[in-house]
Amino acid sequence: MEWLEANDPETQTQKLAQENQSREASWIMPPVERVKCNIGASWSSCNNRSGASWVVRDSRGKVLMHGRRSYVDVTDRQMAELLATCWAVECMHTMHMDNIIFESCFLLARTSLLDSCHSSEVGGVVSQIQNHLFSINTWSMEYVYPSRNKAAMRIALSVTAEGRYQSYIASNGPCWLASLIAQEAVA
Repeated sequence: MEWLEANDPETQTQKLAQENQSREASWIMPPVERVKCNIGASWSSCNNRSGASWVVRDSRGKVLMHGRRSYVDVTDRQMAELLATCWAVECMHTMHMDNIIFESCFLLARTSLLDSCHSSEVGGVVSQIQNHLFSINTWSMEYVYPSRNKAAMRIALSVTAEGRYQSYIASNGPCWLASLIAQEAVA
């Protein structure tokens, strides 16, 4: 019976449809008493600039605060992802945030954080991330599909695609993403 289910074309089609649906799913609210910090990064090979962002939301989907930062002389996408992660973790530590779920769609940073061998430049940023995480009481770091990280990625992309180089931290969410944030909170 199990062999038939595993090899049945109809069952396989249903499994693929479920996988594709989960990839397209929207942002998911954190459990009560936890907050979620989505992290975004963008990088431009043309001018070696990168954008970093984070969006913190509560268990009702309300944006508590968000931030954007630009970097210059960033040599590759891996470093852009690591710098964005480091900045987000540092900000959460500085603001004394606890019970945080960090989420990103960064494959390169994820590999760097899980790997024990690093170049000196990458290793320095990884060490900073680890030191800041050590100072936060309860946290987890998770990879999500890009469809679950849209708001943070759009803010980061505003640096490299639109030339918005001003760095800031603000309460609530950006006005220009209000409809996306509201839509994700309901979904």
